[in-house]
Amino acid sequence: MGEKFDKISIRTLTTVIILPIILLIIYLGGKLYYGTIILLAILVFIELWHIVKHHDYQPSLMLGFILTAFFLFQEKILELCPSYDVRAIFTLIFLLIISEHFLLKPKKSSIINIALTIFMAIYIGHFLSYFIEFLNLANGKVLLIFSLFCTWISDIVAYLIGVKFGKNHPYPYLSPNKTIEGTIAGIFGGGICALTFYSKLPLNIYIIFVLGIVSAISGQIGDLFESLIKRNFGVKDSGTMIPGHGGVLDVIDSILFSIPTLYYIFKILIK
Repeated sequence: MGEKFDKISIRTLTTVIILPIILLIIYLGGKLYYGTIILLAILVFIELWHIVKHHDYQPSLMLGFILTAFFLFQEKILELCPSYDVRAIFTLIFLLIISEHFLLKPKKSSIINIALTIFMAIYIGHFLSYFIEFLNLANGKVLLIFSLFCTWISDIVAYLIGVKFGKNHPYPYLSPNKTIEGTIAGIFGGGICALTFYSKLPLNIYIIFVLGIVSAISGQIGDLFESLIKRNFGVKDSGTMIPGHGGVLDVIDSILFSIPTLYYIFKILIK
């Protein structure tokens, strides 16, 4: 229990330090915000690259960065280029990735390396692109903060209740510490967190509560998906950069799913 308490204390301290920094970056926006998203994409790509190397796979690193950047700024690229030019850019990057593994370093797992490169770029670049698109919505910064807080509060509540009261483990392979008790508590935690934004959102209080629940559920699916990746490649955490949490991906795995989900809902609800 002492070890669990220490981990909770470290996670709590890290969260208390990180949250104000995140709020400041969103508030300031501009180059600082875009630079932070790019840095996140690079760090997470490197974490995944190291994870898959444990099984002797070698997805493209530099070309993977380029493809990730393509997905990250796909909307901006579409604004600047005709659609056929965008297709040409993607085709060129794709052919370069194939050529690297086919001509420069062919090996038994070349097709898997190509597939991993594309998967990692989509998983990171495409999903993180919604952090940029959120700011194009009316009152986008508030909506983004709402989405982040509902997802993360849900994670925190699920973790704390799961550690204290959790007994039933529905996904022992994916996440041995994930419990039904923690999951249910986390879902309601997301809904309750959403209610604190009632005065900031032009929506019915019941809809806001449901949006909090949606953020919690989609966030927990994102967390389980990252667990699937780690279990498939035999690692416990994606990295060691964030004390008490693990790697950068361990911190943002849930919001990689909740942010796109809420983006489309807000796009329909709020004009």
